[in-house]
Amino acid sequence: IISILFTFTTLAIRGTSPEELIQTEAQRLDRLLQLALEEAILKGQEYGLEFSPNSYRFLLYYENTWQPLEGDKLLRERELPETMEFELEIEQIDVLIEEAKDADEEDEESPDPQVFLLSSGEITPEFSVRLVMPGVDTSYIVSGTINGEHKAEISEL
Repeated sequence: IISILFTFTTLAIRGTSPEELIQTEAQRLDRLLQLALEEAILKGQEYGLEFSPNSYRFLLYYENTWQPLEGDKLLRERELPETMEFELEIEQIDVLIEEAKDADEEDEESPDPQVFLLSSGEITPEFSVRLVMPGVDTSYIVSGTINGEHKAEISEL
């Protein structure tokens, strides 16, 4: 946990170039994914990851519904820097990312994670999310597989 906190402190220092900014955000998402997966295993709870076009948040499955993690300083909702966006693939199929739903919206639908982090250590379905900025040739991909492996890696557009 100390190494994760150190990583977040290091990541808080933003790079000056768009490429460094994309790398920083991809590494942050990958580290948070690791933390959420470890918590799912240790606590025996199911977590979800919900993407919107320019933000993401972790959810907890509680009382038969997905709930945002309120009050969690590390797994809180994260906004991407201005002009940065996600491009999501689920099992190698492009997915249109919609705006996130609040648990208290009038339609009473609970939030819907696109990715599940299971207490068994699995990540399902397999996914990859590309972090991109208009006019920047370099992007980063954060991906996760069914066996719980995940990584952030550079990708040229």
